[in-house]
Amino acid sequence: MLAALSGVAAFAMASFGYRPKPLPDFKTEKLELDSTILDVTTIAENLNVPWEMIWGPDNMIWFTDHDGKVSKLNPKTGHVTELLQIKDYYRKRLGLMSMVLHPDWKTHPQAFINYTHIQPDSVIVSKLVRYTYNGKVLIDPVLLKQIPGYLGHNGSRLVISKDRKLLWATGDLKQKETIRDPAFAHGKVLRLNLDGTIPNDNPHPGSASWAMGFRVPQGLTFTKNGNLFIAEHGDATDDEVNLVVKNGDYGWPYMAGFSDLPEEKEHAKTHKSTFPVKAWTPTIAPAGMEYYNGNISEWRNALLLSTLKDQSLRILKLDADQEEVVAEDIAFSKQFGRLRDVCVSPSGDIYISTSNRDWNPPANFPLKTDDRIIRISKSGVIPKSRRTVKTRQETKHSGASELYQNFCQSCHKTDGRGVVGSFPSLVTSARLSGDNEALIAFLLKGSQSASGEAMPAFGFLSDDQLATLLSYARSNFSTNKNTVKPDEISRVRANK
Repeated sequence: MLAALSGVAAFAMASFGYRPKPLPDFKTEKLELDSTILDVTTIAENLNVPWEMIWGPDNMIWFTDHDGKVSKLNPKTGHVTELLQIKDYYRKRLGLMSMVLHPDWKTHPQAFINYTHIQPDSVIVSKLVRYTYNGKVLIDPVLLKQIPGYLGHNGSRLVISKDRKLLWATGDLKQKETIRDPAFAHGKVLRLNLDGTIPNDNPHPGSASWAMGFRVPQGLTFTKNGNLFIAEHGDATDDEVNLVVKNGDYGWPYMAGFSDLPEEKEHAKTHKSTFPVKAWTPTIAPAGMEYYNGNISEWRNALLLSTLKDQSLRILKLDADQEEVVAEDIAFSKQFGRLRDVCVSPSGDIYISTSNRDWNPPANFPLKTDDRIIRISKSGVIPKSRRTVKTRQETKHSGASELYQNFCQSCHKTDGRGVVGSFPSLVTSARLSGDNEALIAFLLKGSQSASGEAMPAFGFLSDDQLATLLSYARSNFSTNKNTVKPDEISRVRANK
């Protein structure tokens, strides 16, 4: 239910880095919904992968970035003030990630921060550290909990519940075998007291595990009535949003999405599993998520979900009980690049942050002004006489270029050259230019390499789709221009 943004995004603002320096007048564009007119304004730029944004008790936006900084942004002036530079963070992929502020700020001015750290023995860990705010900067770090970490697949998000418990979403670290074991911290929603100890009413005595079976969660938020939702990355299919319940089992790695494959159905017969309220195939790479009930009527009672691969803001409208997703809308598709987080102010303004200077930038990004924080605010109402319902048309992607875009481009990029150290180049791939049968078998099985990024198995695609996809990749990136036929894939699939 959106109209396109008018004009081309061109925000000519001063470059101020992290120093508190006033910006010139903000440049604003308009977005029309069914009845609401929105202003869309960049209020900060030249940032370095802001991961977390929180509306602070001082009416500032507190945010983290990958290079170990915590800062706060004055949304009225664009001034950015540095509050903390963590010295022992480790950034090859992730660095500094999540943060949450103590809800009883006047008596406990504390920030809880999660970041990756590499030890002298080269082992990567994920730290949960509490800092105290002295009115100017964050001081006195106290390590509350340390768990195993990884280059990626760490998660993570932090929230605090009304009963003053800390919920921490953790990634699977590519360690699938122990995700469902409460003795291990990965692939979970952990629940802790604010001093880092384990609550007595957790479902597994002595364990921080509250719910399990998650792959790479990067969104975690409470609704108005206290329901907890999590957003997580799937593998090649089934990104998910789930309603988190005590001792819930969300299925990964044995299930993805709604249990529609034969092996998933068999697993569900003997294992209690909780199914998502929303799933996406092709994947969209969900990131930060916030509940919204502000003054933008079309988006009220919704989960606002930022996405990386899809480069959009998803508006997931909830039912009256705030348990089910009943409708979805999409805003800013491909406009600002990768979107990492969402923040909502008490007045109903929405802030989104870009993530175009991270390890996996999309095509045509980063811009010179990246990364940015952008405000979305209600500025007016469309007169009833000229209102129209702006429906979004769904497009089915089944052609060769669409298949590549949906399932390969975010890793191997538009030119097929990948990302050095993470995603291999298709242009120089001996596998792509080699034997058909070996190539097909590799694609059906996938690669679970511990170094770099694993490639998911693509057996969920039909023989025709796989043949189209492989033939497209060869035609565009390989010296071997021979096509792959559906019957070849059918034979390899049967032998597998």
